[in-house]
Amino acid sequence: MRLPLDPPFAAAWDPLPRRHFDATLVRVETDEGITGFGSGDTMDGFDPFADLFIGRDPRQIASHVRVIETLGFHAGRYWPLEAALWDIIGKACGQPVSALFGGARASLPAYASFGAATSPGERADSVLAAYEAGFRAVKIRIDRADVAAGRPGRRSGTPLRSWWT
Repeated sequence: MRLPLDPPFAAAWDPLPRRHFDATLVRVETDEGITGFGSGDTMDGFDPFADLFIGRDPRQIASHVRVIETLGFHAGRYWPLEAALWDIIGKACGQPVSALFGGARASLPAYASFGAATSPGERADSVLAAYEAGFRAVKIRIDRADVAAGRPGRRSGTPLRSWWT
């Protein structure tokens, strides 16, 4: 899937602005009629490896994960397939995957994530807007070439970290 980005997005980790965002939606069907879904990075170049999974029991997740990790080292990032396999396991058990992992929490707090490298003033404004929108945590990007400039400063004499209590 490709989402055009207009205006282009200047991601802090990319050398050039992104003009589109690519992602993959994975659908895995079992012979028992269970369909698992996963999404994430593109799975470009996966076709030659599909036979490593087709016809295999999706419940053998440890084996599948080892193969996906090996492929990730040598070929591409195929973790959306792992998400689809976990979805199948959860559906087969009649439980959300989070419950299979212990269900320690019924909900998780969301945080605001900013991907563009912006000036300290723009970052502070974005953080304040996120706080006013109800977020209590943020992830920001800073320039690796000037880490000192990316450190939290003070605005109105209040340290940023105290706003998230």
